[in-house]
Amino acid sequence: MANETKVTARMDPALKKEAEMLLDDMGLNFSVWITMATKALVNEKKIPFEVKASPFFSEENTKVLEKRFKEYKNGSTISQHKLLDD
Repeated sequence: MANETKVTARMDPALKKEAEMLLDDMGLNFSVWITMATKALVNEKKIPFEVKASPFFSEENTKVLEKRFKEYKNGSTISQHKLLDD
């Protein structure tokens, strides 16, 4: 333990609890998970999982939002549109 360092992070308590439950089911804890993810980062020279933007900000949804905002500014009835699939 003398050659270890402490890492501190902030996160939503509900998210932490859910993650802890999943890790526990896998026989792991946050410390082990962080070490595993960090080793994968260093070994692979990339984040060990896909990182992508929220689909809410896709080009298609942005166009719909811009159109609806123009309708709103002009006092028009705002059209209904389902921005994200369930």
